[in-house]
Amino acid sequence: MKFKTTATLGILLISVTGLFGVESVDARNNSEKPSSSYTIAQVNSQITDAKSPIYGTFKLTYSVDAIVYESILKMNGFSGVMRTRYYNPDRGTEVVRQNMTLKSIPIGLFLIGSDPVYDGTSKKAIDYSPDNFLFSFTPDGPIFYTCDRMERCSHVDLEVIK
Repeated sequence: MKFKTTATLGILLISVTGLFGVESVDARNNSEKPSSSYTIAQVNSQITDAKSPIYGTFKLTYSVDAIVYESILKMNGFSGVMRTRYYNPDRGTEVVRQNMTLKSIPIGLFLIGSDPVYDGTSKKAIDYSPDNFLFSFTPDGPIFYTCDRMERCSHVDLEVIK
């Protein structure tokens, strides 16, 4: 049952993030196939402003294709900044900073990443896909999940720092 719930959440998260325009205009990859305007409107209408702000600093750990991503998320209400440290096979260890926006969807809170840049610079991290997170507290327990805009997904370990 837990696998079925996780799979369903992953599919929904991918559909919300990957193909339906939940990103800044300049972040969209022009090679993507556009989806129908009906589908976009239907999914985007389920994304609303979050009702409760989040304050604090959190450590998020997740992995894709054996590469572990360690992020520090600092939330100040409905927006924040996240710095992610990871190993890039071509360039070694990198740190990317991105803006985060808190939204709500029917199955939980949705944290949307945008404008990734190399930390300490304003240089766009062109090869880094913005991260998106789902935080959901179900009767079966909490679910923390991420899918980037390239549809790479992972469970997330979440630790409150302060």
